[in-house]
Amino acid sequence: MSELNAVVTGGAVRIGRAIALRMAVAGWNVCIHYGQSEREAKQTVSELELLGVKATCVPADLNQPVSAAKQVFQHASDKLGAVSCLINNAAIFREGTLASTTELEWDAHFETNVKAPFFLSQEFARQCRKGGSIINLIDWRGTHPVPGHVAYAQTKSALVAQTRLLAQELGPDIRVNGIAPGAILPPPGKGQEVLETRAVRNPLRRVGAADDITRTVMFLLESPFITGEIVHVSGGEHLAAGKSYGA
Repeated sequence: MSELNAVVTGGAVRIGRAIALRMAVAGWNVCIHYGQSEREAKQTVSELELLGVKATCVPADLNQPVSAAKQVFQHASDKLGAVSCLINNAAIFREGTLASTTELEWDAHFETNVKAPFFLSQEFARQCRKGGSIINLIDWRGTHPVPGHVAYAQTKSALVAQTRLLAQELGPDIRVNGIAPGAILPPPGKGQEVLETRAVRNPLRRVGAADDITRTVMFLLESPFITGEIVHVSGGEHLAAGKSYGA
């Protein structure tokens, strides 16, 4: 079995699941963190094991970031051994303006999207050997905020800063990078047509796919001289938010 062990938060569904599967193909053993998606997590573990790697899953509430981080890494260490990669993928994404955002919504976004990655990174750094890697899933709105998801956008901007700060603090032993997706998967409960309306907002005039993110994850893992970078995988949507390239 491989000695490459990873933790993927939110790894049971959507982009997190795609990342876990792609890492398994490359020989990584994977610990999937999940919140409420127990059935999907166990199914994904079965798929990972069929690829010939070790896999496990662990529930943890990221609204309790410190205890969740300890729980995730204790489980990963017990089941897989020392972890050398952390993918901070789990996040919440809810609409809200200055007028409509409540304190509860604000706190929920910051607990899950900023505080949890921080304390997961702290726990990872305590047990990681030289050569470790953290990859944070951000959003192009983290570097180019636009109205409509005011709490969410601010958390992703904070995660950009966290990525760059931790890259400095944790080097040379651990590299820290971020991926900022654009239109990749529709929000839960929404159809593909929601993404298609965004295609005209980027220079490539199309939407992306989960494979675009997983390829970028592998690129960063295989690039030992890159740290502190935010790689936009958005078709260029971040270059001119709100501009139409359709005409």
